[in-house]
Amino acid sequence: MITINTAKGPFKVESWEDVLERPGFTPDLDPNQHKLDSVIGRYVFGDMVKCGLSNCHTPHARGYIVATKSGLETNIGKDCGKKYFGLDFDYMAKQFDIDMAAHENRDILWSFSFQVEELEAKIAMLRTSDKGADWVNKNANALTDPGKLPLTVTRQIGELVKQKSGRYTREREATAQEAEDMETKAGRKLDRPLYITDYEVNIRGIEALYPENNLRELLIVQILDELKAFKKLSIDELSHAQLIRWKKWATSVDLILDNASASIDHGRVLLTKENLEPLSRLENLNKNGELQRFLAFIGQLC
Repeated sequence: MITINTAKGPFKVESWEDVLERPGFTPDLDPNQHKLDSVIGRYVFGDMVKCGLSNCHTPHARGYIVATKSGLETNIGKDCGKKYFGLDFDYMAKQFDIDMAAHENRDILWSFSFQVEELEAKIAMLRTSDKGADWVNKNANALTDPGKLPLTVTRQIGELVKQKSGRYTREREATAQEAEDMETKAGRKLDRPLYITDYEVNIRGIEALYPENNLRELLIVQILDELKAFKKLSIDELSHAQLIRWKKWATSVDLILDNASASIDHGRVLLTKENLEPLSRLENLNKNGELQRFLAFIGQLC
């Protein structure tokens, strides 16, 4: 990759031959006879190119194209730049890299700015479609809110989220007869007490409740709130640090949307009567009308 900066802005050069054919470019510049004027380009290759200084010519894969005060151009690596042109080169090379990064980041942000309406429409569709993000978020939050569902249920859901698994088992101590049967099957005496699994269920889609999959955080906080601030920006006036910050966000939006879409899918699997009904058999749920409250909740999910 070769990038050269001009008064009209940076542009990509296709091949090293294009650089060699530039007016004033010399592959054999005497650094003792010329003073550095500016860094005008940089390159990164898989193959090696020779240093353009007459007393070096060491092959290297990455370096800079520089212009001298006499109007000649050549190519050098960082080591030669520091050695023959001192702190001037070090400063100019760093500034060139900053300027190029700023230009690339501005291009990314300008391109992103033309996608804002499409992005807003996509988020609106994700939120309001049948059993979309808003529906999933509302009902998923209820599963962890003791104010909306029985504490027995919300505690169990909390445990499933904590263990990152929808698998739930309930064990009880085996009766004397059950213990004898287990020993007979094992063909030996077993340490007491013995336990058996009373029932086992697997709540699918529990991933929808993981903190990193929270739909409000993904769509509202990480995208829409940021988008409001982005739309007020003057991209051409952003500082280097601001460009880095907004470019990082803009290039993360697609991944955030993918995560949100996956979370919606998990939520649609989780939030069905059939999937959540096994939780109605939790101990202590049949108190103070709690079972009826839970059954009413899962009944409206259909």
